[in-house]
Amino acid sequence: MDRLAQDLRYAIRKLSAAPTFTLAAVATLAIGIGATTAIFSTVNATLLRPLPFTHPDELIALRTRYPDGRVTTGLVAAAEIARILQSPGSVAQAVGYGSSGFDVTLLRDGAAPVHAIVDVAGEGFFDIFGLPMTLGSAFTHEQQTPLPRGPGQPQGPPPVFVVSHHAWTTFFGSDPQIVGKTIRFAEFGGTVIGVASRDVDLPRGVDFWINGRFDPQDVGHGLDGILRVKPGTTLPRLRSELAVVMEGLARDFPASDAGREFVVEPLVSSIVGDLGPTLLIVFGATALLLLLACVNVTNLLLGRGAARAREVAVRSALGASHGRIVRQLLTESFVVTLVGAIVGLSFAYAGVRMLQTLGASKLPRLEFVPFDANVLGFATLVLLASGLLLGLTPALRLARTDVKTLINESGRSTTGGRSTSRMMAAMTVAEVALALMLVAGAGWLVQSFSRLRATDPGFVAPGRLLVDVRPNPQSVRGPDQTIAWTQQLFERLRALPGVAAVGSTAVFPLRGQLDGSLLVLVQGDALQSADRQAARQRLVTPGFFEAMGVPVLAGRDFNADDRRNTEPVAIVNREFVKRYLNGKDPLRTSFAIGYPVVDAKVFRTIVGVVGDIRYRSIAEDPEPSFYVTQGQFPFPRQTVIVATRSAAALTLAGPVRSELARLEPQLAIDVDTASNVVASTLTRNQLGMTLMLVFGATALVLAAVGIYGVIAYVSALRLGEIATRLALGATPAQVFWLLMRRGQWLAAVGVVVGIAAAYAGGRAAGSLVYGIRATDPIVLATATIVVAAITLIATAIPARRASRTDPVLVLRAD
Repeated sequence: MDRLAQDLRYAIRKLSAAPTFTLAAVATLAIGIGATTAIFSTVNATLLRPLPFTHPDELIALRTRYPDGRVTTGLVAAAEIARILQSPGSVAQAVGYGSSGFDVTLLRDGAAPVHAIVDVAGEGFFDIFGLPMTLGSAFTHEQQTPLPRGPGQPQGPPPVFVVSHHAWTTFFGSDPQIVGKTIRFAEFGGTVIGVASRDVDLPRGVDFWINGRFDPQDVGHGLDGILRVKPGTTLPRLRSELAVVMEGLARDFPASDAGREFVVEPLVSSIVGDLGPTLLIVFGATALLLLLACVNVTNLLLGRGAARAREVAVRSALGASHGRIVRQLLTESFVVTLVGAIVGLSFAYAGVRMLQTLGASKLPRLEFVPFDANVLGFATLVLLASGLLLGLTPALRLARTDVKTLINESGRSTTGGRSTSRMMAAMTVAEVALALMLVAGAGWLVQSFSRLRATDPGFVAPGRLLVDVRPNPQSVRGPDQTIAWTQQLFERLRALPGVAAVGSTAVFPLRGQLDGSLLVLVQGDALQSADRQAARQRLVTPGFFEAMGVPVLAGRDFNADDRRNTEPVAIVNREFVKRYLNGKDPLRTSFAIGYPVVDAKVFRTIVGVVGDIRYRSIAEDPEPSFYVTQGQFPFPRQTVIVATRSAAALTLAGPVRSELARLEPQLAIDVDTASNVVASTLTRNQLGMTLMLVFGATALVLAAVGIYGVIAYVSALRLGEIATRLALGATPAQVFWLLMRRGQWLAAVGVVVGIAAAYAGGRAAGSLVYGIRATDPIVLATATIVVAAITLIATAIPARRASRTDPVLVLRAD
């Protein structure tokens, strides 16, 4: 213990005597450790931190798909949930719930009405998480009720609600007496029986849950599913058991389940979605940055070790063992690393807060990023690994050299110095390779983001104001009144100065909501063909395509004459024509729809063809879709699109709100812009790109500093040789290029290694991130040029300085 304290005091004294070296090493390590810890904390918050449920590793997200690529919602049916519960095996519990909820208008005494999200929870929904309720109780079996129906239709028993913790605090001021109270929506009302735990937030952003009675024979795929499996159950075992269940479902419900399969993944992966791969790629980049920082500091230590050769020689001559010298040098490296880690943790904390201000807080599980035991444990491991990596190379280099060589190295002999130089050169090659990998990674993510941003969503986003509205069902009753109310609203909005067009839809693209998927039978095709043909049904009003800037490629738009008592019509998108019409003239074709079987008695005539709109995400291709008009398929809740004559759509938000308030004073109004919707879908991609740009720039700086140090060190070792060459007639230019050739050789080897490593990394990342191609010549060439340029600059500065050496002064000193 006394020896350790002695080593620490000596290390601190030696480091204090070399402030330039110490500050450079600490700053370099702080950058590497800080960046790595910051990104690890986000990975920990999203992927490693357990979900706040009982035994979260046993919770599995359940969906379905057609392996052959047929269009489907990807959700599960109540019949499938019921069959899983009946099957023996690894599933202990299975529940279904609504995939995204539905909008309602919450009415409050003395306060303006607000939009709220109500979701449907199947029996056992709250039990499966294993969390106590904040207040009251969860649903019981006896409280299951049919879903509320529209005005004028027979009503079931009054529903009961569970309030989310967020809605309880936001809408009701954390009222401790809320259980048993009646809450009123414009659509229906009911009684509160409980307040959910703070940690239950599925689907994300839900405000109220209503207990739904699911028909065990219902094959409509409109639910998300959660399974709780028995301890020790593996995903392969679960998949094999569910495959047997699906075989039975396919026999009993061939129209909906033949060819379908279950898709399972840990619930945490389902919640995080494609954010996980982006974070893992960025985390890999920070690991490379940390390695680059360590290599850089190792070079500094090697150079400093050469300068301390006489000190080590004297200590060896006085009897210090190799182990004692290694321990002392390791202690110094750990002191440097410890200070760098402390400063780096401060950087990490500030960096995480900055990431959240840049939009990360809006991403799943990043609302709160804790510096918990996992993060501190990771930082400790990084500290230990970095300390060993930094200390061992120079320590062993000095400890294994005999006293005579050490004395010669500290004098004019360059034998040992050249040995150190070779080690530093190897480190420099690694620096160049790592820098190229990081710059290439940044280039790939920049290109991925650029491709996403340049991808046409199928509609014009700038200048589009979005207004989410729903007429009061107490005053607007039935389909005819809903249509009349919408037409009156449109007339008022079109009269506003600056409005170019108005239309509306039940589901706006890119908002994460799914339209129904129906089977399609094109007139003239065999009935069996409908088993493999499905398309999305989109509900719109006349004027929707004009307001969205979607081109009508053939035929016409919907109009006021398309009503319920007229011929059923539809407009299809280009993908529908390409996939299902097989060269037929779409304007002379009709089709029937239905689920789980097609209603072949009613055919809809295609009156128009429009361009494709990307609904699910910018990165996913458009699906075959058909549009039906509100006149024939009334829908009350709608997103109104107001196309403005100015790109600054929000300038019309005030006038639009005023006009809506005059039409219906108690209307809850939410306003957004189409540009914001598109931008929000790119938040995670933009975050990943920004981080990689920062890491790439930092890598270039670290590599430049490291190369500069190596060339400067080599120049110092060869100072006598350089002076002799100059004295014998060599020109400064010849000396300059003599030293430059060494830098160019190091750069060339590093670039070759870096390109090979970058290509391998790009192949791995290409399957995870949209638009990455490992062989992209533009990215690889740009990264090579940038790194090579930085390398040449870093080499040229010390080479130029050495070439201007005064040989008289050097040789006189010798």
